[in-house]
Amino acid sequence: MTVFGATHAFAAPIEEIVVTARKRVESLGAVPQTVTAYSGQDLAGRQIFTSGEIASQTPNLMWHSIFGFSSPQIFLRGIGSTTFNANQANPVGVHIDGVYQGSSLTYGFGLLDMERVEILKGPQGTLFGRNTTGGVVNFVTRKPEIGQSTGSLTATYGNFNQANVEAVANVAAGDNAALRVSALTLNRDGFVTNRVPTSGTINQGKVRLWSGRAQGRVLAGDAFDILLEAHGGRLRSDVAPGKQVGVVCPPGLAHPGIGQCTDFFGFRDTPNVRESFTNIRAFDNVDTAGAGASITWHGPGFDVVSQTDYDANTRKLITDPDSAPLAEVKASVAARFHQISQELRAISVGDTRLTWIVGGIFYRHQLTAFQNFTLNAFGPGVLSRFFPVQEGVATRLVQGTTNKALFGEATYAITPELGLTLGARWADDRRTADSMAYLFNATGLAQVFVDEATANRRLLVPTIPRMMLTREWKNWSGRGILSYRLDGDALFYAGVARGFKGGDYNGGALFSPTEANIVDPEYVTSYEAGVKGTLADRRAAYSLAAFAYDFTDQQVSLIVPGSSGAFQSLSNAAKSRVRGVEGELSVTPTDAVFLQAKFGFLDAKFVRFQFDPANPATNYANNRLASSPRFSFNALARYTMPLGNGMTLSLGGDAAYKGAHYFTADNNPAMYQHGYWLLGADVALSLRDDRYTLKAWVKNAGDKIYAASGVATTGFGYMELVTGLPRTFGLTASAKF
Repeated sequence: MTVFGATHAFAAPIEEIVVTARKRVESLGAVPQTVTAYSGQDLAGRQIFTSGEIASQTPNLMWHSIFGFSSPQIFLRGIGSTTFNANQANPVGVHIDGVYQGSSLTYGFGLLDMERVEILKGPQGTLFGRNTTGGVVNFVTRKPEIGQSTGSLTATYGNFNQANVEAVANVAAGDNAALRVSALTLNRDGFVTNRVPTSGTINQGKVRLWSGRAQGRVLAGDAFDILLEAHGGRLRSDVAPGKQVGVVCPPGLAHPGIGQCTDFFGFRDTPNVRESFTNIRAFDNVDTAGAGASITWHGPGFDVVSQTDYDANTRKLITDPDSAPLAEVKASVAARFHQISQELRAISVGDTRLTWIVGGIFYRHQLTAFQNFTLNAFGPGVLSRFFPVQEGVATRLVQGTTNKALFGEATYAITPELGLTLGARWADDRRTADSMAYLFNATGLAQVFVDEATANRRLLVPTIPRMMLTREWKNWSGRGILSYRLDGDALFYAGVARGFKGGDYNGGALFSPTEANIVDPEYVTSYEAGVKGTLADRRAAYSLAAFAYDFTDQQVSLIVPGSSGAFQSLSNAAKSRVRGVEGELSVTPTDAVFLQAKFGFLDAKFVRFQFDPANPATNYANNRLASSPRFSFNALARYTMPLGNGMTLSLGGDAAYKGAHYFTADNNPAMYQHGYWLLGADVALSLRDDRYTLKAWVKNAGDKIYAASGVATTGFGYMELVTGLPRTFGLTASAKF
């Protein structure tokens, strides 16, 4: 468990975080499974401003994207996906207030008015459904507070002109209603200098993000609790600047590296990761909007909850994946997405021997996406070998998903100390894909956004004729957990769980009908045993867990060199296994000192993975799974002292270690990051019992250079590494009203 003392270190006992890991409100220490939770106060104390930053504080969690914010690749205990296609789901489900988010475009967002973040480890198919074989990251927002009128304002300014503002107002409307309105803007200039003067951008890495939320809550007597909400956001950011790794290398070089090899056209990138050579202004624009309603009816001995949600987004992306001054390859993407979901569940209440939850859900989404790649530098006819023009390749996809499920779980107290949990979920999962791909005349389009109408007018020849695919699966998932409470405190548990990730369409299918396929679901069986509890009158909190996963029909994405350059594959190619251990310890040795340490060990590898049966060199058995460091570690220390007259001074420091890992399933040595440490520190002065706070902070204090993501497109003559943020520092001021 993770608990953070923030500026309130005088109450020595460590307070437990309340979570909804089993879709009921309960203490974190009562949940017989591995959950890492961060309170809103914890997130602010660690200067975590965006969703992906939680990975730097969490062992065995990786979160990165070649685009910067959208479509991140999320890995939990080694389970994730290396694809950058937004139509393909991640096996780590992202939820907001318990609602599944079907579009990875919106996974990168600012943490606006958060109550907590819950990271549920291992398959969560019983209560949370499909696409949770790796686990769930659930972001829980603050709800309107009845009978209170309060507000807060937080402002941050830092280097690279980082300017963040969050404003929150909670307004009471009588004794039974309240309105809560919150807004956030995150802004940062670029931190990489572009050396191509004609590109239209000098400093790359800019972030412009806005989001807002309005919620209304009404208590209708003792029977109903009604919550209505609407939200929206806007991302206007640069694509993360990358460094090119060439593939034409001097003799004797073991494997390519930045600044050592050239691409097919003779460009050799510099080793300076703070400069780039992008020949266009690469940007990612995403707009989001949605609304929802949660209605709770308090019945005799149980509650009934209806949760309704609608979400939509649009995207416009243009990127220079070759990261070179010559206009070699450019990508343009336009997409629209919307989803609806309706969940109805009944939950037992009260301190009874048998607790239970039953429910059902209907979920549907549709994605319409157009993407294209121009290959202007490769010369006429590079793809077709026939047309005497510069060529590009485009694909259009309309993808739909419908999921219907029934679920139930019950926990029975065999004795006051011994409990048994059994749960199951039946799901009907349907995936459709209407797609086609074609070559088009890309002459004159090397540095501009190419929309669908333009590509259609310039169509040369289909590469994949229009295909309409439909596949449907009916699946069971579930879990069983045995728990034992020792001396009313330490909770021992052991369990087995079964989960699945729904079948996906290969969104990278471009050159051949054989690429256009909907793969089968992947299945995982997990075994986990652990213990959690407190010691010394709650001055120490601990958790320790060991786990083992066995995967079958694992979905694997690879970019493979081919006769046309490179193609993206998706197949049920692999069987893998994961073994690991995680532990956390939080201690308050004195009223003023808070210490915390967390570690993760991971042994994640393919047991069977023969990508191409005709090519022995593509046997990847015993390869490590992508983005699965063997070791990870986090530590935090905080000292808080009273200064009198309601003032306190807080000093903190933190350290995070991510072990060595590959970014690709084939363990390409050029897509490898050695283990590295990131250090941070802060000092905060609070006035009038924390009503006003001023904090100075620094992250990546050692200015460590490391790769945050990578993609290998060797068929086009280059690979790309995206480096992590440099040292950032700033001042944060907050006021509560």
